[in-house]
Amino acid sequence: MHYLGLGKTLFNSGACLIKSSERMLDIELLLTERLTRKKASGLWPEVPLKNLLQSESLDECKIAENRDVVNSETIEKYLNDQYPFFEHLKKEKLEKYSPYFNKNILWVSHHLCHAYAALAMSPFEKSLIIVMDGAGSNYNDLVESQGEKHLSPINWKSEVRYLEEHSVYTQNNGTIRCVKKNWQTFNQPENSMRWYSQGLGMLYEQMAEYIFNEKTAAGKVMGLAAFGRSSARSSEIANRFDFLVNLDWSQSFSGKGKALWESSLNLSLYSDLAACVQNHFEDSLINIVKNLKTKYPDYENLILVGGCALNCTTNMKIFNQNIFKNIYVPPFPGDESISLGAASYLYHHDHANQWSRRDHEFQHGYFGDKKSIPIEKEIFKIFEGFSIRREDNISSYAAQLISQNKIIGWYQGRSETGPRALGNRSILARVDYFGVKNKLNEKIKMRENFRPYGCSVLHEQAHILFDVPAGFNNPFMSFAVPVQPAFSQLLAEVTHFDGTSRMQTVRHQVNPLFHALIREVGALTNIPCVLNTSLNVMGEPIVENLEDAKNFLLKTPVDGLVIGNFYIERPEGL
Repeated sequence: MHYLGLGKTLFNSGACLIKSSERMLDIELLLTERLTRKKASGLWPEVPLKNLLQSESLDECKIAENRDVVNSETIEKYLNDQYPFFEHLKKEKLEKYSPYFNKNILWVSHHLCHAYAALAMSPFEKSLIIVMDGAGSNYNDLVESQGEKHLSPINWKSEVRYLEEHSVYTQNNGTIRCVKKNWQTFNQPENSMRWYSQGLGMLYEQMAEYIFNEKTAAGKVMGLAAFGRSSARSSEIANRFDFLVNLDWSQSFSGKGKALWESSLNLSLYSDLAACVQNHFEDSLINIVKNLKTKYPDYENLILVGGCALNCTTNMKIFNQNIFKNIYVPPFPGDESISLGAASYLYHHDHANQWSRRDHEFQHGYFGDKKSIPIEKEIFKIFEGFSIRREDNISSYAAQLISQNKIIGWYQGRSETGPRALGNRSILARVDYFGVKNKLNEKIKMRENFRPYGCSVLHEQAHILFDVPAGFNNPFMSFAVPVQPAFSQLLAEVTHFDGTSRMQTVRHQVNPLFHALIREVGALTNIPCVLNTSLNVMGEPIVENLEDAKNFLLKTPVDGLVIGNFYIERPEGL
């Protein structure tokens, strides 16, 4: 039996297939954005479904799905009102994957999907799970969702929309139980085209829209916050709903692109607002965590999931509070994980006694398209006419290039699922290469200049370069950690304005090739660390397959691209 999860979400829709294996779950998770090349795409997941069907028979499979805010059947009926959507599904032989045609599809609530995605990855036998994002499932949908009927303590009013704001689950040896659910209401003030809520995640999302004209730019808000003065406006967030309503939206950024944003006359305002919201977010989430520890003192482990768990600055501050002994954030806590959560729900209900925790030695985020693994024949076919050099020890060769201040693309195995490069689809450079951040921003990544770059360090030596305890686990860049003062100058290009770095700890057991590269860089430069940013340019998704890699190499002035055991350079004149 196969288990198929469908994330039909507003952003980052996808499809996930789970098959059991002897050692652990066999997971393949395909995101619509990676295959359509439209970043954060929330299209109905037709393309990832078709991709899975090319190599897998889904005749014998159970199917579960979720869509945030509005259930998927409602939105599919809406789509059919706009154009013959159901007719299209029949033509493409995809009607099996719509609840309009297939009443056996199980609907799983949004926050429950996040919780089951966390369960599939959890390194803990017992933990609390906090799910927090912009908005989860609708109240009407939730009370019909399996296992959550007991958490509906509000009086429903048809004219007000109630959506999940944050939820808390206990996890004990594979058993998930919801113990708290906080609701947010959405209201539209008179003479306004906007809907507002008092939700903490929604506050952050709407601030991203205000500052960057981009709902999915929460990470940019977090980065900008370090440059602002939180005290300038912090008193204004006594009530989140009122704060948003009373903002002067005429001063919000309405353009597109780096150049227009950086030339805005409101940069000081935007920086202060970002700092204000970040500070409020930190205080609010820390209070939630403290209250939970008081209520559940027997729990030593905490898992943070949902889009808000991508706030690595806040995550580190929670860690430093020592409220819980251990804190874990999955590799893709946002809506990229919804299809995994839906499939995980099905799988773990069929195999309730077979769950086991995923030790840190087996923690990774490489669940992308299996067909994207580089094959020699395909490399030579797609890169015909390019300079291709084969190396017996590609990690050592790449390390030499990096030590010589080369900026290289790095493509290995299956892609990372999620927004952060973890060593399979990366741009790599020497961390002490002075000016590399500006070079990346101006010529390769085209990002705003205030945004920091992350790095990857050997797990066993992370505490030497960064102010963390020995053995600190940060395999998914989930924590922004302080740089040790002795290395502040050497690591300046990967250190943010606040003195932290969004670093990644790399274990040999998890990614031996990437670990070997960093080790070799350390031998050549005395710094066992590399600048690591995602293999893409701003506005595009991370590279998924070889064709994407070719397009990236043609449009950016990186020195070359490592794929498998080959080093590839553009033909002269291009």
